[in-house]
Amino acid sequence: MDEDVRFSQPLMTMADAGRHLGIPQQTFHRWAQGYERAGPLLHVVAPDSIRQASVPFIALAEAWVLAGLRRAGVRPQRIRPALKKLQEEFGHEYVLASSSLATDGISVLWDFSKTEAGAGLIEGSTGQTVIREIVMDYLEYVGFDSDIYPNWLILKTFEPAKVVLDPYRSSGQPIFDGTGAKVANVAAMLKAGENPAVVAEEHGVGEDAVRAAARVLLGRAA
Repeated sequence: MDEDVRFSQPLMTMADAGRHLGIPQQTFHRWAQGYERAGPLLHVVAPDSIRQASVPFIALAEAWVLAGLRRAGVRPQRIRPALKKLQEEFGHEYVLASSSLATDGISVLWDFSKTEAGAGLIEGSTGQTVIREIVMDYLEYVGFDSDIYPNWLILKTFEPAKVVLDPYRSSGQPIFDGTGAKVANVAAMLKAGENPAVVAEEHGVGEDAVRAAARVLLGRAA
């Protein structure tokens, strides 16, 4: 995995990763750094400083799927032993981001939650069908390569604009689908005070794209 940019090349800081995925910064940090009695849930790299990128593509995909599991009623603070179970079941480390989760992984999680070791993993009122449906909805935003791991991610936070994160394009930075314009460049022009119409024309994107860049990256309307 060391030579695969999906796993080895840091693309964002944790703060930027949370912003792009729509996950609270504190939550993303907790998932990446671990809980009080459990290790991290995401595969990030160790940066020299907090301001340096530490989140590779695979961790972004893991965080996106973990957000889906959380929404479906799975408690992230209880998922570490469940992940170990999934890793044993499927024989690889990156189970959160693998296509295995979409096939048999949900059933494994559900069965594990009924054991003593898995107690408290899933909220009591949550059913297996609900978990599967919500996770499958989240996986609609993930594209898988010829292997079992993802190679692109659509960032839902920018909808209705379509923003894609592809580790093999534009150095792995989020781009607007169709034009290839970097979202960060659009946001930078807006931050500098440029007129939104000029920004849209400059990058060949629509007004919805400009508004999305301002909303997600700048926290304001364009």
